[in-house]
Amino acid sequence: MKWIIYPHKTAFKGGLFIFALIMIMLMFFYVKNMVSDLRKDSREVLEMYANIYAKIGSEELSEFSFLFDEIIQKTNFPLIVTDNNGEPDIWQGINIPPNDKSEKSLEKVRSLIRKMDKESEPIPVMYGDMVLQYLHYGDSQLIKSLGMLPYIQILGVGLFIMIGFIGYNNIRRSEQRFIWVGMAKETAHQLGTPISSLMGWVEILENSADDKEKYKKTIIEVENDVKRLDKIANRFSFIGSPPELKEGDITESVREVISYIRRRLPQVGKDVQIIEKFEEIPHLYFNKGLFEWVVENLLKNSLDAINREKGRIIIYLSNDEKKKGRVFIDVKDNGKGIHKKHWKEIFKPGYTTKKRGWGLGLSLAKRIIEDYHKGALFVKESKLGEGTTIRVALSAK
Repeated sequence: MKWIIYPHKTAFKGGLFIFALIMIMLMFFYVKNMVSDLRKDSREVLEMYANIYAKIGSEELSEFSFLFDEIIQKTNFPLIVTDNNGEPDIWQGINIPPNDKSEKSLEKVRSLIRKMDKESEPIPVMYGDMVLQYLHYGDSQLIKSLGMLPYIQILGVGLFIMIGFIGYNNIRRSEQRFIWVGMAKETAHQLGTPISSLMGWVEILENSADDKEKYKKTIIEVENDVKRLDKIANRFSFIGSPPELKEGDITESVREVISYIRRRLPQVGKDVQIIEKFEEIPHLYFNKGLFEWVVENLLKNSLDAINREKGRIIIYLSNDEKKKGRVFIDVKDNGKGIHKKHWKEIFKPGYTTKKRGWGLGLSLAKRIIEDYHKGALFVKESKLGEGTTIRVALSAK
């Protein structure tokens, strides 16, 4: 296999992802260390207060309230002071008024103490060998905000990557559409002049040949091929414009394509049998020219995939038993098969296993079915060395 268009897109995406991952990790560890340092500073401040508190313990008890009112309440983090039995005494920086000593409020304070103690070990206020009180503290609002910062950054970088991928994919799809439309219009334009000329020459041959019976078969075949070229040019001219969908019999269209391919099998140089297995299916709305192009592309790809003496292609037309009005067109071959990791890639522009070609056939076929006919085109199953089945699914309007 080979890629002709967009060969570096995977490397670009991978490089962008790795760059974003490195940035996230650097920011995460930087903020984590910053939060850890702030917590350490908070504890050192509280330990200092506890030492001062213990020193004042030898003085009048009124000095304790002075310390709490004038010093400890100046701190910017949640703080609860309990007695040596762990019962709440005074507090600040929590969503409970300091003067509310009701049992309900005290129970809330006790619950907060349990949460604080899980995060930070309480600091005992000692006087000699005796524990006077305990200081229970939590993270300040600044520390909490900084703790959330890495996750906000991850979310922001994640959104940036997602928007980048979406933008990149939209640009790529736009480029693909321009390529499809440009090549199609140019092909239709280039085919127009020689087709008109050939039609003129066929008319001259029909009117001037001395022995018309002798050349009649040749003239008919030449005329058929010219009509075929004209049909191809018309197909290309449809690309880039919304096609007209008409109600019709897709079974008849599939049979016409099979008949055309069968007539050209001797030129392919392969012994291939094309088998039809058709159920009776309802009429659908479709564009005959573009739909036949899709079927022709699928049959030609199956022919190219067959690498054995006796080839076989089976075309199934069937109704979806689960959804009324939906039909399946399956093209199954006994060719070389496709590795599962390439099932989706074969429909991307530029993907081809051939030595020649642009790798646009299946990509255009998928666009015709999915964008214009609102159907689906995908690999139903494939095994290496055994063959592939590609399915087209179409629904009635």
